[in-house]
Amino acid sequence: MRLLICTAGRHGATHSLGQEMGRVFEHEGVDVDIQAPESVTRVDGYDAVIIGSAVYSDRWVPAAKALVDRVSRSEHPPIWLFSCGPLHSSDRPVNVISDAAHAVSVLHVIAHRTFPGRLDPDKLSVGERQIFDNSGAVAGDFRDWVLVCNWAREILACLTAGTPGS
Repeated sequence: MRLLICTAGRHGATHSLGQEMGRVFEHEGVDVDIQAPESVTRVDGYDAVIIGSAVYSDRWVPAAKALVDRVSRSEHPPIWLFSCGPLHSSDRPVNVISDAAHAVSVLHVIAHRTFPGRLDPDKLSVGERQIFDNSGAVAGDFRDWVLVCNWAREILACLTAGTPGS
């Protein structure tokens, strides 16, 4: 079984989630490619694709959105999506991310999950720092490795059973 994991972000948290999922799959004997969305032109030849994007100001990273557009124009294997973030203190549902909702619609994905991420203000650009200061977001590392690994196992169970759904 061949699986492609594509992650888009700016500071490494989203990529680390993709790498951890990849380790789960590889431990179970799956051939995993982890690539940046910009380097992916085709997804045929894979049994499944996972696309993950960081969330900044309630939007996906442009490279992830561009990949969704490219993949949506062709036949593709089952696709799962994940969002990393947002990190804010509001009570609104974090799964309501318009770019992810668009991707779910055009790709007919099996599932979309939102995972907490990591925010280190010292690594932010000046513009990102201004947004952070006014966002209500909280700095820290909120990645839940157990949740990420369990979702990877759910995906694997769906693929090995031959019945997508997660």
